Amino acid sequence: MSLSVLGALRSLDEPRHRAELYRAWATAHSGGLSHQVALDGLPSSRSAHVEALRRALAFGTRQQKPVGVIVKTHPALLSSFEAAVLVAGDESNQFGTALPLLTDWFARESKRQLRVRLLMGYPIFFGVIASFAATLPVLYRKGRNAYVVGIGVALVTFASLGGILLDLLAGAELGRRNLTTARFARALAGLLSMGIPRGRAVRLAVDASGSVELRRHIAPRSERELQTMPLAKLLTGCRAVPAALMSQVSVADATGEYQQTMLRYAESVEAEEA
Repeated sequence: MSLSVLGALRSLDEPRHRAELYRAWATAHSGGLSHQVALDGLPSSRSAHVEALRRALAFGTRQQKPVGVIVKTHPALLSSFEAAVLVAGDESNQFGTALPLLTDWFARESKRQLRVRLLMGYPIFFGVIASFAATLPVLYRKGRNAYVVGIGVALVTFASLGGILLDLLAGAELGRRNLTTARFARALAGLLSMGIPRGRAVRLAVDASGSVELRRHIAPRSERELQTMPLAKLLTGCRAVPAALMSQVSVADATGEYQQTMLRYAESVEAEEA
């Protein structure tokens, strides 16, 4: 969580910087460049976190380390979903699938967070107005000069600590049920396309969804249960799962075609949100 307003706004730009990294890497890879040459040739990212990831990958590949090994030794630099896709891409030599998948994932997240970033203009506006209004008693008691100083103190305080409020509001908007279930479905489809076993893919997709309720519901399940139980049974009783998703999950259980069914569900929800 960011304390400052600027920090909170910057955190909403993180998916865009990751999408740029994976897009450029995917382009270089499709052109036949090695990972080392591709990563060394990429420009520095304006995101400190993304730049740290690029440098770790570039340094590791210069030492002839596989990408999967580098990712496993730097878990703090990636989400569990991101790491799983890269490791699977390395182990199965599917970078031609893994890198575009991550590019698409973060590009979609970037669009969502851009809309939220624009919405954050409202609380910022009201925060500035409140800084002027809250210090009005100072004007009547101590005069104009003290009032100006009071406004300055209030604005600095809001700029320094207002990020807490923005993070909470942004989290609430991004945590809406439609968005979290669409993320779950798309993440599950992507993970399965990389050959990741269903049980592990389900847990990773739940983490990627951002749904606290869904994560709490799945947490007690063992890896064996996640792998063998019908997905509809696993999700039954979870308030975060709407009826539309449950019906699609039931279809996937019956046909065994989880990847395309989940992808179609995600696309339908995203089309409604657009």
